[in-house]
Amino acid sequence: MVSELMQYSGGALGCNGYLVIGSGEECIAIDAPEGFAEWASTVLPTGSRITHMLLTHQHFDHIQDAAALQRATGCLVHAGAAYNPALTLAQNALAWHIPEPEPFTVDDVVPAQDVILTLAGMQWKALHVPGHAPDSLAWYVARYNAIFTGDALFAGSVGRTDFPGGDAQTLMDNIKRKILTLDPHTRVHPGHGPNTSVGEELINNPFVHP
Repeated sequence: MVSELMQYSGGALGCNGYLVIGSGEECIAIDAPEGFAEWASTVLPTGSRITHMLLTHQHFDHIQDAAALQRATGCLVHAGAAYNPALTLAQNALAWHIPEPEPFTVDDVVPAQDVILTLAGMQWKALHVPGHAPDSLAWYVARYNAIFTGDALFAGSVGRTDFPGGDAQTLMDNIKRKILTLDPHTRVHPGHGPNTSVGEELINNPFVHP
């Protein structure tokens, strides 16, 4: 982990959010779990600002602070689909006594084919990896040889597929074709739990080698 890549974990489900310091004054947020907006305001280097927020998907635990962060910073939101309450699993959140997330605006719906965006002086490759959620993206940044996998791939596990729009075979196909084909030294920063690497998961993840 480099000092320019900071990790936050919060909310009822212990969701990870990330802050990447880019070129000049620009910074990138990846997901916005509960408490992320306040945390980010305290750790941002002097003179820096969050200009873009990259969402791995819109399940409620990953977007609880998205509206607050967008309102506070004016950042542009990039996601795999336009904002849609059906994608947030808001009813699940309410059933678990978790507040329904506040609506926000998706400024850039990433095309279905994998694309490269230049943001904050860095190249980000948006990889569509549905299976856990229909709008799931994994964000690869070459500058750090790191990928932010959301709830697609975890250390020693993979995302659950029993939510609406989930599909186990689709998820495994995407993990194997788009994530595990990266350099084995690529750092994996998941939506929950500890960080890992592509090489580590190729060897030890039981879902990859059934």
